[in-house]
Amino acid sequence: MNKTIVKFLPVMLLCNSVSAFELSQHLSTSTEPTPKVRVEPRYPVDAARNGREGWARFSFIIEKDGSVSNVITQETSGSKDITLAAKKAIMKWQYQPAMENGEPIQQCANSVQLSFKMHKQKNGTNGATKRFRSLYNKTKSALAEKDYAEVKQLLAKFEKIKYMHLSENNFLQLLSAQYASDIDDPALQLSHLNKVLFSSDPENNQQLVSLLKQKFILQIKLNQLKAAYSTFNYLKKIAGDETYLADYQVLIERMDEFVESEKALVVSGDIRSNDYWRYALVRNEFTLSNITGKLTKMDIRCANKRHVYSIESNNTWTIPDTWQQCNVYIFGENNTTFNLVEHPFKT
Repeated sequence: MNKTIVKFLPVMLLCNSVSAFELSQHLSTSTEPTPKVRVEPRYPVDAARNGREGWARFSFIIEKDGSVSNVITQETSGSKDITLAAKKAIMKWQYQPAMENGEPIQQCANSVQLSFKMHKQKNGTNGATKRFRSLYNKTKSALAEKDYAEVKQLLAKFEKIKYMHLSENNFLQLLSAQYASDIDDPALQLSHLNKVLFSSDPENNQQLVSLLKQKFILQIKLNQLKAAYSTFNYLKKIAGDETYLADYQVLIERMDEFVESEKALVVSGDIRSNDYWRYALVRNEFTLSNITGKLTKMDIRCANKRHVYSIESNNTWTIPDTWQQCNVYIFGENNTTFNLVEHPFKT
């Protein structure tokens, strides 16, 4: 059996500091948490035996005693055993807690991605299974024929595949994104593109740039402004001096102006099959309105604060200026829709 390795990216804030989107300055008397114990995930035996690689991305809380709690799965490559192994490991991690004015505090906006790779393989591209190829080809043919009812039924069958290779996941998500584009569902399209993972080596650079360009335009269209800003920064890093970046820079400047304007920022939320919907705030006051279906709770995770709330339509929440880089996780029943309305900054 080939040797296996598990790679995890450094723990980081979900929302890095980004120019006009910074809601407040970091306190000079605060310190960030530092790792003490990082238990390495156990590579699932079946995955290793079959040469199956994968990844999973999580949000989690670092408590005052340095322990990890409230782990939320954000995105995965589609293998349940790999996701479970990664989550179990994270729950055992220990940190020197964040400190503020000499006292330990929660650190609530942490994100990490764990990647499971075979030691001698490249990019996790060992072949797709016969079952996957058959279902994929049928779905692709139905999409070409614009038989969207058939496409929807076939895509649902992929959910029965509990374990996917990285290449299979990428093929499936790109096909699903094309379906979402064809039926004019930009939120669904972006959701699938967020689950595609290309390595940053030169061989995949063109594919990665194409993916990021699609995501950037969709994020702006859907008013996911912090995400758009992060995508733009990544594009600048890997795309060099491409001419389109100048046009994108203009869009970024317009985004900055809009955030500082007196106009409300309305974002459409839709809980599909993930149990929750996630959004990175760019202002510090918002309302949930036009709720169709049932929302159960809201988890607000900021750099140094976390609160869980029950939800009623048209309630307004104001985030204190001392809370930094806040992300909202809204939980509810599948197919619940709503609007999140960010109000202008108060003078």
